[in-house]
Amino acid sequence: MLDSEIGALDQSENGVLRTDKPFISVYADDSKLLDGLELRSLIKSGQVDLNFEAAVASSQTVTDPNTDESVIYEGVAATDANFEFHLDLTMRQIADTLADPNNDWAVLFSNLILKFEKAQRSRISGDSNGLRLAAHQLKLTVGAVAEPVRGEPLKDASPLARFFAKCETDLIPRIPEMEKKIALMKAQIEGSNDDLTGAMRRFGMIHSEADAMLLTPSGYDP
Repeated sequence: MLDSEIGALDQSENGVLRTDKPFISVYADDSKLLDGLELRSLIKSGQVDLNFEAAVASSQTVTDPNTDESVIYEGVAATDANFEFHLDLTMRQIADTLADPNNDWAVLFSNLILKFEKAQRSRISGDSNGLRLAAHQLKLTVGAVAEPVRGEPLKDASPLARFFAKCETDLIPRIPEMEKKIALMKAQIEGSNDDLTGAMRRFGMIHSEADAMLLTPSGYDP
């Protein structure tokens, strides 16, 4: 399982892949907000492309000790057809995991997503210098929840607050290096806004605009 891995399918000069076993790579790609913009607000997420990619190559196979046959895993020979079969199953497992009501991370994922706009499947395959490779991609275009306004406390029941809590109890104990990233994410949105500052940050307003809309109190000096 790879997080935003760059060049996972790259080959070295001797034709060896950087990744030595079949993998799934997950990353966010393009995003766009086409409507609903309020002044210069940049906290809305709009439509976000989430990519789930799986790949397998002939260099990642193993040898069955009972038959000396090259296999993807026990009982599944490393043939072109089985490469595709393995990837089809992997894509189905990804879809099932994302929709699992008994998986806390899947529930959090669903809470961060307002709706699915589009789902696309694609594949590539090739044979280069004797290295056979196949890969599948599931691209989900989703409507994501808006990002929090800096300086406004997160409500305990909000998706992001629940995400932070889950990271502290589950993710960080397993992957300690994530602790610094979570701390940086929290620091980015910390602060203490008054109502006016919060509104200005939410809509990207400058002080002269707030004055013109009679939002600033009499005698207000930023």
